[in-house]
Amino acid sequence: MGITIAEIHLEVCSMCKGDGYVQLLLGGSETCHACKGSGIREKEAEKGEK
Repeated sequence: MGITIAEIHLEVCSMCKGDGYVQLLLGGSETCHACKGSGIREKEAEKGEK
């Protein structure tokens, strides 16, 4: 019996720059929709990468 660990690549969210929120143009802020407020996103696989 073995354990397989999936390889996960994480990177700082490019939408909020890792802050977890975005500034609104008319003032205030809201939770980043891209990373759901965590500031970290799973890195997207590049073309040809499995």
